[in-house]
Amino acid sequence: MAEFVLRDGQRLKTFAPVRYRGDGIAGEGIIKDLSLSGSYIIGNKPVSIGMVLALEIFVPGAPAALLLIDRATVKWVKRTKFGVTFDTFQPKVAERITQVISTLVKTHHGSSRNG
Repeated sequence: MAEFVLRDGQRLKTFAPVRYRGDGIAGEGIIKDLSLSGSYIIGNKPVSIGMVLALEIFVPGAPAALLLIDRATVKWVKRTKFGVTFDTFQPKVAERITQVISTLVKTHHGSSRNG
């Protein structure tokens, strides 16, 4: 199998539990997409465009099960769904996101195939 390579714009369609906090709110939800630059979340607490959040993403099967993103800015909101971009893009965070996505690809490969 070829080595997994994730470009900036690519997103992995996945489901992972997430906790988010910021500006007096604390919520929980599910990550539906994850990329090096951001994610799409379905949450249980409302957020607004421009809000800065801290994310704790629980990744089952990953060597270190918790992925922490210190600054994620809300870019769009539609009811309980919202999109965030990751602001502080430190190499360690990028490396960790890449490891998580790679683990998820390996975990899901073969377990459920589309079409």
